Amino acid sequence: MKAWEIARKPRVVVYPGDPLTYVRAMMRREEEPIAVVVVESEKSEKVVGYITWNEVIQVTSHYSHLRAKDAMLDYPVAFKDDDIGDVYKRMVEEKVYAIPVLESRDNPNLVGVVTVADIVRALRRAGFKPMAETVAEVMTVEDLDRYLAEPGERVDRVWSDLVYRRMPGKIVVRSREEPVPWGLVSPREFVSTSRWFFHRESERGLKTVAKVRRIMLRGVPVATPETPIEYVADVMAEHDYTVLPVIDEKEGRVVGVVTIFDVARAYIEGAKPGRVRPVARPVVPIEVKPEERVAYVSTERMLQQVMVERPQPVEIAGLTASEIARSELPAITVNDSIEHARRVMLRYRSNYVLVVDEDGNIKGVVSKWSMLKAIGLRGPLWRRRVYDKFFIDFVMDTNIERIKPDASIEEVALKMASSRSEVVIVEGDDGKPIGFITKDDLVEAYKRLMAGRSKVENIMTPGRIGIVHPHHSLYHAVNKMHNFYLDALTVYDGREVIGVVSANRLPFVAYEDAMGRKSRRLIWVRKLVKGSARRGRYVKVLPLVVLDVTTELRGVYVSPDDDVVKAIELMEKYNVDGIPVVDKDGRVLGVVTKTDVVRELARTARIRIERGLPTRVEESRREEEAAKAG
Repeated sequence: MKAWEIARKPRVVVYPGDPLTYVRAMMRREEEPIAVVVVESEKSEKVVGYITWNEVIQVTSHYSHLRAKDAMLDYPVAFKDDDIGDVYKRMVEEKVYAIPVLESRDNPNLVGVVTVADIVRALRRAGFKPMAETVAEVMTVEDLDRYLAEPGERVDRVWSDLVYRRMPGKIVVRSREEPVPWGLVSPREFVSTSRWFFHRESERGLKTVAKVRRIMLRGVPVATPETPIEYVADVMAEHDYTVLPVIDEKEGRVVGVVTIFDVARAYIEGAKPGRVRPVARPVVPIEVKPEERVAYVSTERMLQQVMVERPQPVEIAGLTASEIARSELPAITVNDSIEHARRVMLRYRSNYVLVVDEDGNIKGVVSKWSMLKAIGLRGPLWRRRVYDKFFIDFVMDTNIERIKPDASIEEVALKMASSRSEVVIVEGDDGKPIGFITKDDLVEAYKRLMAGRSKVENIMTPGRIGIVHPHHSLYHAVNKMHNFYLDALTVYDGREVIGVVSANRLPFVAYEDAMGRKSRRLIWVRKLVKGSARRGRYVKVLPLVVLDVTTELRGVYVSPDDDVVKAIELMEKYNVDGIPVVDKDGRVLGVVTKTDVVRELARTARIRIERGLPTRVEESRREEEAAKAG
């Protein structure tokens, strides 16, 4: 493969006399790691030099007299007929992340630019397999302390290593005594922010130097020595990461770093001398068995599914929609972003948010379940930059059922189950909303009035529908929840119940994938535990499986003979939408969820309709008509 085959058009082209601050601004705006310097002529594309991230951060203030010609490099460069292996070696020797590609030595006209990430991407697209298959074979472990920095460290010390030693980046750890990754800092973080300047060129003199925590990238991806190099290559090439930490998965401590140069080496040269390939652990989600595959279930069949039937569901006599409706819900506008909706949910501790237009009219509802469906089934949503503008209409549910105040809560549940929504609007005679009923409101009403009147086995979904293996793909779990109208699944590995996958937790897990393939890469694996010391969060470079998002509930379960109210109380205690069901012999039967409660109420209304019995609204109207006639 030749250099011209992977060269791309540069996004930043400048002239020798351009201020270096202007070059920095252009590279920041275009998110480009290289600026090509050409002769100042409209017709000529003769290259006289180039500037990379490492050069442009030499300006350490808002003002500088430096010009592009004062900082530009003229070596190394690549020529269009150079072999890609030779280009890579040249870049490694000079510790340069990006270089221009020229026609020839005698004709230095611009062909394009190439970065180490471009080399990796080109090899991946061409179908080349790495000669070194795991991170352990190429990762950097020598002089590891040089690659570490602490959050409270002065930013100019890191800057010095990046500029003068041309290091690709540093891993920010909690402390050198406890090297757990918190983030990373590379030349890109310096270019993208001006909060670190220590004013070397400023006439005002040196000011207080910022700390590393002020500019570092939080939520750093990590790898383990056994991680396949292909997964790391995808992440680093896609996001232009120049360095990632390699951790011991048991303790979470940094045991090495993998640079983008190491990844390219895995494809071009293979393992480093003396490295032994570790025994690869299975990281791909296990195959779904035929009997576990998801099939479409109609609303009618969904309403009928229970483990043990009984003659007729119990009716909560006399309770109407107006008696359980709440008067208000948090609201956002149709022009708000998904990230804003997530913040509102967290601020108000609500699972539901109304979406209104500029005139205050309700256009839809966003629930955690609608977010989950969008993330897991519609396509990639949250990537590394979670604050990008994805507008709320991407996830909001516009199929909002409306019901009268005197409708029974069983009828509310039937509306909710039939439309597979989680919010119903209660409207007055004039058609205006007077209240809202959520899935949680129905569950709370059931809990208050049905103690001792219903067993778990009479409402739970039967068989293995509600069970997933911890190493199933997350896509399979989300698809199963969506098709079977479940908001939780029991996670069972064949020996013990590990916990549940709960719909109310998943929208706050960052991941990207919509097809259940190996491309899932970014997940939270370190959490901030209430009451404990603040811990950094980082992202795991592995396929996303059910275990990665499981809420552990070891030893927490109900039996099929238990009262449903007991299960609801456990859901509230552990803030989940479902509880595992285990019988007296220790057999795992499935899961009982909040949507099972909604289904139980909906079945009562469906039976009344099927038998030709009047609904609560019809009974009320008949009573009113009789009273007027009398």
